[in-house]
Amino acid sequence: MRRALALCVLLVLAGCGATSDGGTATDTVTAVEVPDDATLAPGLAESGVERPDALADAHAGVLADTSYRLVSTETVRYANGTLRESLTVDLRLAADRGYLVDTATAGPAAPVFLGTPPANATFWSDGETYLRRLSRENTTVYNEFEPREGGGTWQYWARTVPFGGGTGNPRDFVEDTFAAADTRLAGRIGVNGSTAYLVAANATAEPFDPEYADPGAVSLRATVTRAGLVRTLTLRYEATADGEPVVVRRTLRYRKLGNTTAPRPPWAERV
Repeated sequence: MRRALALCVLLVLAGCGATSDGGTATDTVTAVEVPDDATLAPGLAESGVERPDALADAHAGVLADTSYRLVSTETVRYANGTLRESLTVDLRLAADRGYLVDTATAGPAAPVFLGTPPANATFWSDGETYLRRLSRENTTVYNEFEPREGGGTWQYWARTVPFGGGTGNPRDFVEDTFAAADTRLAGRIGVNGSTAYLVAANATAEPFDPEYADPGAVSLRATVTRAGLVRTLTLRYEATADGEPVVVRRTLRYRKLGNTTAPRPPWAERV
């Protein structure tokens, strides 16, 4: 994870924890035949993702004007299984850009935007009021805050934190990931009555993240909707970090598009 997230630590902790509704939705998945070019999503061809930029543009466009839930994880372990770093973000983003987000960090190399890991927090906002619950070092604090320099805004949770910090965003993540991977189109599936395309890769020509060098043993699996949303993505590969062999695992999942709300959490009364 890019160290740029560390720059936001004071913004978050200065007033910038981990339950929400807990509900889960079950998708109905039905395998169908391999698609033809006439029905492919933007940027896709029979050979795989031919235009990562077109797919990335479509992905960003789908997300621009709707509500959704995003669950993002990144876990890095050393070859012996010891945790190096992990980051989890579970965001509910409403149509009016109110949000409810659960996030957690762990491991010695994890981002420090919540303070020294391990830590977990829940943030909520309706666009006017910003509330936080943070648990760290056996202490839980509740407070109201004002976003500063972008930290704590809905853009911070939907773009910056899940996608590497700094100027990270979902559009560039999609383009960079599929540009680096040697993809193939594996087929299509029906999900809740809609079509999604299966994209796979087992090789890469360049690093997925500059922090992790010499990537190998790649496994990428993604589902892409006809409109171009990268609805799910699982990426696993071996690499080196600071000269040490590591295993990187990255997952993304978008759910409940157009049907997500961000209710005020019960703990808000404790602020």
